[in-house]
Amino acid sequence: MENIKIFRNHYPSYINTFYIMIMESIDLENDLKLSFEKLPNTIRLIISKNDEEWVCRKETLRKLFEFANTEQAHAFKGRLQLIKIDDHITIQVKNEHISNLLAKTFKEALNNLR
Repeated sequence: MENIKIFRNHYPSYINTFYIMIMESIDLENDLKLSFEKLPNTIRLIISKNDEEWVCRKETLRKLFEFANTEQAHAFKGRLQLIKIDDHITIQVKNEHISNLLAKTFKEALNNLR
């Protein structure tokens, strides 16, 4: 696991519970990074620009695997979009191409979140 953070919840002090946030990251072009933050029921995809969060999207792990395992697909409507053609995934923000990555790299990150 590349990045693990431990957070205390926001409950009253007499309830001492903690949770672990698991993240995977892929370095992209132009000082951009694609991160996967594991939440209780979803995965939060985050595009960071110079270590500042730029855009994000929540999706289930199952749907992300379905996207990664198809030959051609278009994921998400809105600011962050992923387009898969064969073994390559194109990342777009606000309909503008920002980077490409191999589907294999994307799947490896997803597998680490299981």
